[in-house]
Amino acid sequence: MLALVEVRGGERGRDDAKSACEARGWRVVDAYERGTGATAGVLTPEPGAWLLSVEIGLYGAVRRAERGAAWRVQRLARTASLEMYVRRAELLHADRELLPVWHAHTTAHRPAPPPRPAARAEVWAYRLARLRARRLERLRRFHVGVLVSGTPSEARRLARMPHANSPRHECVDVLSEEGIDHSQRRLLWEDDVRRRLAGLALWLLVMALAALVARDSGAVVWTLATGLAVVAFGGAVMVGVRLWDVLPTWLAVSFVTGLAAFVLVWTVGAGDSPGLDRGQTFGALAHAFIGLGLWLLVRQWTWGDWFAVVVPVLATFIVSALLTAGSVNHALYAESLSLSPEALDVTSFWRFVAALALFRAVDPVLLVPAVYGFAKHFHYLRNERAWLGVAVVALVGCSAAVVGIVLESADRAARDTIAAAEQRTQPPPYFGVTPEWTCVQPVVPVRELPGQGGVLRPQRPYVSFGVAGGDVVLWDTATDGPLKLPADRVRLVPVDTPRAPCPASP
Repeated sequence: MLALVEVRGGERGRDDAKSACEARGWRVVDAYERGTGATAGVLTPEPGAWLLSVEIGLYGAVRRAERGAAWRVQRLARTASLEMYVRRAELLHADRELLPVWHAHTTAHRPAPPPRPAARAEVWAYRLARLRARRLERLRRFHVGVLVSGTPSEARRLARMPHANSPRHECVDVLSEEGIDHSQRRLLWEDDVRRRLAGLALWLLVMALAALVARDSGAVVWTLATGLAVVAFGGAVMVGVRLWDVLPTWLAVSFVTGLAAFVLVWTVGAGDSPGLDRGQTFGALAHAFIGLGLWLLVRQWTWGDWFAVVVPVLATFIVSALLTAGSVNHALYAESLSLSPEALDVTSFWRFVAALALFRAVDPVLLVPAVYGFAKHFHYLRNERAWLGVAVVALVGCSAAVVGIVLESADRAARDTIAAAEQRTQPPPYFGVTPEWTCVQPVVPVRELPGQGGVLRPQRPYVSFGVAGGDVVLWDTATDGPLKLPADRVRLVPVDTPRAPCPASP
């Protein structure tokens, strides 16, 4: 953005404003008194007022960029205690043309046409030889090691121009890198292509959501949703034809149709593919929204910032979080069963899986920075510090809600295990903890069998959590608590029918 900033305070204010702008990385292009220079005849002269032409680097969308630049100057004025006003904000947008790329190749191998008149056999031999030569050219068998870009005529002239190490080549032609004829190619611009890609993705998304609603709705809603899906497909086709204007229309339509069919099969389903339900679809959209919002939030960081600050912090956080979070779910689960975490013999793999599940549970927390990233990208944050405080408060609130959800998940799993033990049904597994029904046969007299938490009744099956620390961990429905027995004094026999009594010890 090129902003015309009025600074009041005389030459000292002008110098302080220039220093503050340069400290932010903004380049001051020009400086002159008000009513002179470019503002002569536009603004009335005023003593002590200066105008600065400042180039402001601004990340985000083009729309509302001028408003975002004005807000940044206002924040700088408050921070530096300067009297500054944005009198004009102009977008300096340099879009880049996407020129087609060509490979240069020699044409000395092409057959010479037969003299006229020529026999039919000679004509057909010439055509076959020319076809074979063109085929070999497309395989880059005669590539001369020159790459050029531009229109077809420009590409040929660039390929034939003399070089310091090679003379001028007259027997040289060019072949498109994509193998497409660019002679009728319209100009493509980088940002225009991005907007069309975003439009294509948006139309396909609307089509998939409408088809998903139509799949599980009544006649009236089905008709409306199907009509919306058809309209969205038409919009996707129109955008696709404009996007791939270097392709024939039928090929672009075929590509968009195939892409739309893939999206429909993935979401709605067809044949053996069941598709996605509404929960899965909106979950995928939420994850896409979070990922895009986080990317918009951090896209202004340079690679130096990533490797110097972000990567070490993320690596330390992820390693420490994986080492600690892997035990959180199991610790909560064991606490709900009145067990110690050491009583559950869980492998490192399942601790890692539990950590990933815990990270997935905190996905809603990431909605806050994602929304902040979208708001910042589209220049809706006038006072970033105030909204950053709001985001932090919302982040803390969402984190507290997520912690409650995680606690409830572990407690619910423990309650299901206890209910299964009381009802003599199969207990559910929980991240590597696989409770199973077993008969406990002591190898010593029962009266000599030490135990913690109760007394063993060999004729009744127990839910076993395995062996940990030299003890067999069981659940005793008589005491509604754990029962620990020495593993070297009992023998565990898995059973399939927990409702039947255990056989007598041999």
